[in-house]
Amino acid sequence: MTDAKRKTAFAVSIAGSDPSAGAGLQIDLKTMTACGVWGMTVAAALTAQNANHVRAIAEVDPVFVQQQIAALEEDFPIACYKTGMLGNAETVAAVAKALPDAVPLVIDPVLIATREYRLTDGSGAAALTEELIPRATVVTPNIPEAEELSGLRITDAVSMEEAAYWFLDQGASAVVLKGGHAEFRKGVDLFLDREGGRLLSGNVYAFPDVHGSGCCFASAVAAYIALGHPVFSAVEQAKVFIDGAMRYAVEYAPGRFTMNPNWREHQEYPVLLER
Repeated sequence: MTDAKRKTAFAVSIAGSDPSAGAGLQIDLKTMTACGVWGMTVAAALTAQNANHVRAIAEVDPVFVQQQIAALEEDFPIACYKTGMLGNAETVAAVAKALPDAVPLVIDPVLIATREYRLTDGSGAAALTEELIPRATVVTPNIPEAEELSGLRITDAVSMEEAAYWFLDQGASAVVLKGGHAEFRKGVDLFLDREGGRLLSGNVYAFPDVHGSGCCFASAVAAYIALGHPVFSAVEQAKVFIDGAMRYAVEYAPGRFTMNPNWREHQEYPVLLER
């Protein structure tokens, strides 16, 4: 086997733990693996949640978050970092201090869970703007996240573009402003970098919501960047991946769905035989 064939891409998710494995670190790890990357994790918060609602959150000591990052940096050639739920300003500051400048960074600015449970407090959102977004290779907010961070109201294509430019004004190299929550252009994302903007259309499925979609998308972007794709190519590949993960979402209860990052191998999970 040649050295080229032995090379492995390594990526790290820094986020909250979701015991249902439908979002957070667990879905990130599944997604990175499915995309062909050796995924690793840094626990920035712990949650007691299922795919329907969050029961409680336990903070992780910011010093311990830094120690986790340092341990991975010491031993692995990390090709991309991805952040998700960071919880508060202290954790954001700790992550910003620990991350190496030269490694690409994908930021999924997780602020509120699908069911409206607050995952990152106001101080954390402000710290994200000040300390991490300026370093981002790409930021992947949905419309509510973009509205909260930018202070802008997104009601049409023009205001969506204004909000996307806000992220570039803060220092981010690129942004994918996701259109899943939009009423005016449903399912169309806006990619914007220093060279201009492009619209990315996607399929719209009839699910009321799918647990973990934002985490899954950002992790796929990070995985493809780790594999060497330029940013826009990574986003395009992630769009294809997320479409499959949503198309073959797992219906774990009537009308409740969670993302299926293993869709290429398991489009439907086996049904248990009655005992």
